Formats: sequence, structure tokens, C-alpha cells
Amino acid sequence: MARKVIWSDEAIADLATIVGYIAADNRTAAEKLGLEIFDRTRLLADFPQAGRLVPEERDPTVREIIVEPYRVIYQINANSHTVGILRVWHAARGRPEV
Repeated sequence: MARKVIWSDEAIADLATIVGYIAADNRTAAEKLGLEIFDRTRLLADFPQAGRLVPEERDPTVREIIVEPYRVIYQINANSHTVGILRVWHAARGRPEV
């Protein structure tokens, strides 16, 4: 059963900041990255367990997919059949603020 993928305000802001920063130098690369992240998160509707557990969280419902060099952190909610995209975090920034 497909789940609904819901982006948090923080994740939307993260992605907008990332794409905006990259677009200042290379609009094509920024668009490509933004689309790749959206495409990868769409897969979570059918395959919510596809990502790995986020080691810093120790919560089996919080997982991540990697779109180098970014960590797309999400949470699976079994009760509401949703996947919530929590953050899009640059790996060099250290521990994600979830």
C-alpha cells in the first residue's frame, strides 16, 4: 500500500536554501539536484524502509536516504500511513537537527 509523502516546513526550507545556493553558480546543477531529491523521496511512498536508520536518533521510525552530499531524513508513521520528510541536511554539517 502506497504511503503519502509529506514534506515538513523545515525540509522545504532546507531544499530551497540548498537549491538557491547552488543556482547562484549553476542553475542547471541546482535544478538537477532538486529533481533528484524529489524523485528519490517519491520512491518512499512504496518503499518506506528503503533508507537506513539515522544513527544519531536511535529511533527505528527515523531513517535517511543519501543524495550525496545530502542526507534526506524522514520518519515513517505506521498509524497514518505517511512518510514525513523532516530535513535535507548537508553531511558536512554534522549531527542533523531533527
